Amino acid sequence: MIGNDIVDLHLARIQSNWRRRGWLDKICSISEQKEIYTAQNPDQTVWKLWSMKEAAYKAHQRLFLHPPRFNPIDFICIDETVTIRNNEYITHSEITDNYIHTIAHQAAVAYNSKAFAKVDFHDKKELFEFISSWFQVTTSTISLEKDDNRIPMIKIGDTLTTIPFSYTGHGGYAAYAISI
Repeated sequence: MIGNDIVDLHLARIQSNWRRRGWLDKICSISEQKEIYTAQNPDQTVWKLWSMKEAAYKAHQRLFLHPPRFNPIDFICIDETVTIRNNEYITHSEITDNYIHTIAHQAAVAYNSKAFAKVDFHDKKELFEFISSWFQVTTSTISLEKDDNRIPMIKIGDTLTTIPFSYTGHGGYAAYAISI
């Protein structure tokens, strides 16, 4: 399974005050908090850990078909690995001046991913174009539909697929990761 998350760093600075009392206690373990406070760039470290936890949560939820329940304090980050209830997820993060994009997966998985600036309401166009090319179908036949646990699924024509993928957006950025 695969999950991904993106954090618009500009928007995160405006909307979230991670320094307010108690915020980190709800999100990060003691060792993660130590990592944040000793980092050269604490803001970047907070949002990288958040992105890692969110990406791993999406892969975990899809793998076990859990109903939505994001409780980041239960997800432990050590280096580039996130552990959720004895399940380990390997993460890869791309850090730019504008965003942090993280992909999480359990095993050696071949995947395609892309982070990009959102353009009005057509931000899923990038994902649909990749699916169209990969599966040799027209983009007009592709749609996304959520299952009972609000997990997004790719629909091609009338067929709901089981293609593992993750789509995310925050602020001015969006990203996808799809197993190939």
